[in-house]
Amino acid sequence: MSSLVMPKRRKQSISLTALIDVVFILLMFFMLTSSFTKFSAVEMQSSLAASTISDTKPQFLHLSENGYLSAVGKSNASANLSDDTLGNLFDRSLPTVLQPAPDTQVQAIVDALSRMKILGFTQVTLGKSSASRGSVE
Repeated sequence: MSSLVMPKRRKQSISLTALIDVVFILLMFFMLTSSFTKFSAVEMQSSLAASTISDTKPQFLHLSENGYLSAVGKSNASANLSDDTLGNLFDRSLPTVLQPAPDTQVQAIVDALSRMKILGFTQVTLGKSSASRGSVE
């Protein structure tokens, strides 16, 4: 019976070269077939471009940390302006400066800019954060 015993097989190491080639080919395939599009772009003008567009005095909006819009320098404005109130208090064709509070999240700023674009504001600029609610820079 000892003649029927199979000799010990030598342990072979697994080559990863083929696996690396396949991964590289898949990576190239996905990179070349992917399309990079702008999901949601918010068009803005720089403050320099906004100042050269018109000589009219801009209107100012304050954006609080929790995303509420309020009018700067308007006596009859509430702390949270609705879409109708924004349309009634502000001229949509005039330059408008949005001033976020110092600790406002970027998503709240983008949401406010998108909301103003939907409402028809044509010249919106992002201003410096105001230290206090009434200051205008």
